[in-house]
Amino acid sequence: MTSRSSSSTYSSIRGAAPSASRPTGGWRAVVLLVAVMALIIATLDVATPADFRARALLGLVPVMVALLAPVSVTAVVTGMLICVYLGLQAVAPLPTSGSWAVLGPLMIGTGGLLGVLIARRREEQRARLQALTDIAEATQRAVMRGLPERFEDLRIADFYQPAARAARVGGDWYDFQPSPYGVRAVLGDVSGKGLPAVSASAWLLGAFREAAYHEERIEEVARRLEIAMQRYSAWTRLTNDEGLTDAFSTGLLLHFPPTSPDVVDVVNFGHEPPLVVTADGRVHTPDLPAGLPLGMGTLSAAGPGVARLPFGVGDTLILFTDGVTECRDEGGTFYPVRERLPRLLSPRGAQEPPEALLRRLAEDLREHRYGPPSDDAAITVLRRTAERAPYQNEADAELYSYRPKETADSAVQGAVAQYATDMRFLECASRSISSTKASA
Repeated sequence: MTSRSSSSTYSSIRGAAPSASRPTGGWRAVVLLVAVMALIIATLDVATPADFRARALLGLVPVMVALLAPVSVTAVVTGMLICVYLGLQAVAPLPTSGSWAVLGPLMIGTGGLLGVLIARRREEQRARLQALTDIAEATQRAVMRGLPERFEDLRIADFYQPAARAARVGGDWYDFQPSPYGVRAVLGDVSGKGLPAVSASAWLLGAFREAAYHEERIEEVARRLEIAMQRYSAWTRLTNDEGLTDAFSTGLLLHFPPTSPDVVDVVNFGHEPPLVVTADGRVHTPDLPAGLPLGMGTLSAAGPGVARLPFGVGDTLILFTDGVTECRDEGGTFYPVRERLPRLLSPRGAQEPPEALLRRLAEDLREHRYGPPSDDAAITVLRRTAERAPYQNEADAELYSYRPKETADSAVQGAVAQYATDMRFLECASRSISSTKASA
């Protein structure tokens, strides 16, 4: 399995942070600002009568530069302005006595000192903001981890556009997990917005990563996700947190059986069904039984059904959340993804990388949208390929290799089975809050 990141789109924060020594807007902005202001002031100074000199206004330039440049640049500019002042004195000298002789140097010196203080304060605030951004970035990566371009015989491209600015994660959640029983994938949309939705999606992603690896049956993975959603709501009620006390989440859970490389099993938790693009370029929406959203499983005695769909080499699955289908244009029309997708397909069909199709779909969605995004939007494109991506080493391959029950290593299989047995009947975790013990 390759370790390269896929084409995830986090354009709002993916750009490299500007260097602390590099002026905001670049060196051109600083040079242009200093040159224009100095030229205007010098021209006014020469053009005005002798009883009025504008050269004292040079003291304003360091203050303006401090809004863009670091301390060192502000200090250098102040020194250059003093030279400009001396040059103007040589061209049109001021009387050696009177207020004008003192006002010019005083204003430049005061402006330079004030500019240095402003620049230093701005740099300190920028450093604190960068530290907070780094912490937020690490936290968000822990919730929504990066994905490789390939999982065994699957090629992946993913797109995520959170509604919140400068965020990497929101109420939409998705992930992939290889396991001894095949690759599992999930994509969902938590009710609500903001930090409570982020907390709920993190809770579900953690449950998925563990259950998808340890559980053999996809129905059990689905049940564990349902329990995780119920536990999240119970925990927020117990702690009086600002979370979603009655949270639910729609979602699609996928299982790619290693013994059947031409099918995919799908569990639908009340989510938008995916789009399927066959190897010959046909687009259709599969007929999936829609179960209840996660968190509402107690409303039905029957668990969610599992549908098996054909998914052979060259076929493509496109999963998306309602941030895509409910994206509105200027007239309030929803984005018709099922009607637009056939027009976005390349004549190359299955020969085209899924990243290219995802890029066109994301750009078409952005062109359709009027104004900033009002909801999180996630898209995942999966392509079945003939070749399998190798793992980095034998230990990794052994960790995820298919182990049928009858031939599995007894120690490894026993550990997996024991974990599943231990977790299956523990729907609540006990913790101590202040001096009161409670479970949720």
